[in-house]
Parts: sequence; C-alpha cells; structure tokens
Amino acid sequence: MKPLLRSHGRTSSPQADPTPAAPGPEDGAVVLREPSVVELVWMEELRQHLRGPGADLRSVGYLSSLFDAYCRAWHRAPESDRWDPDYLVGALGVALGDVLVKQCGTSRWQVVADEPRTTVAVRNDLFRRTFFPVDAVARRWLTAELGWMPAFVQSAGAQLQRGALRTLASQSR
Repeated sequence: MKPLLRSHGRTSSPQADPTPAAPGPEDGAVVLREPSVVELVWMEELRQHLRGPGADLRSVGYLSSLFDAYCRAWHRAPESDRWDPDYLVGALGVALGDVLVKQCGTSRWQVVADEPRTTVAVRNDLFRRTFFPVDAVARRWLTAELGWMPAFVQSAGAQLQRGALRTLASQSR
C-alpha cells in the first residue's frame, strides 16, 4: 500500500502540462498556476467517479456522508482487503474543492507549480486564501475522522469573510 499524503494526484510531464508557472514570491511560498486542459479533464474524471443516481456533488452533507461511508468501510476492513484509496480521496477532494469554489464566486482552481504530481488548490486572490481540499480529505482519511466536512466548509467560509473584511479595511485607508 502506498502512502496517501502527497502520493495522490496525476503524475505530471512537460508534454502534459504546458501551462507555465505564474511568477511567485521568493520566500518559499507555494507558487500556483492555472490548470492545464489535461489537468481539467483529469479533475472531471475524478468527479465522474462520484456521480450516480441521486448523487449531489454540490451538497456538503452528501459528500460528507459519502466520505464517512467509504472511510469507515476502508478502516474496518482487514488490511489485506483494503483497496488503494488514492483515486477516491482525489475525487472527494475535487468535489469538496468545487463546493469551496461555488461558496465564493471569486475563488478558482489552481495547481501547485513544479511538483512531480498534480496538487490542486482552491485560490481566492481577493481574500488572499488558498485551500488544498484533496490534502484535507487525505489527512482525515488517514485518521478516520468522520463528520468533519461541514465544519471545514464553514471554517473556509469564515476565513474568506475575515479576508474580505481586511481587504475592505485596507482599501478604505
């Protein structure tokens, strides 16, 4: 079984990801870029994995119950019977990121530049916030934390609101 954290994602190649990285800070901060067409298709394939009759990928409650059911089953299974959860973790993370993007219209999908595997992020430049939803799902999967998604989305919304207030305050000075 391969480790989850930072092993999820799609292996990048220069031919598959022609989008150049945006210039970024020199202080070691993560540099983000727009996703390539290949990465957007990959993300749609992940979403497709979760679609089915009655599936509402826009509902935090639905995504949370889906995560809880799969995570609970995986952790209860004998180690020899466990499947590789990376694809499911990626799919749930992308769906969670879609909820974050929808929550705030100025948020958008970004990709961490210069990583061997595609690491997606939800970025909001206006409020200066970046969320890594696939990493959030992977961390909770490893610890079998259930019922966490609604609070995560609520916290992300609160962070965006605080960022908005700071932005407005700095603009009024």
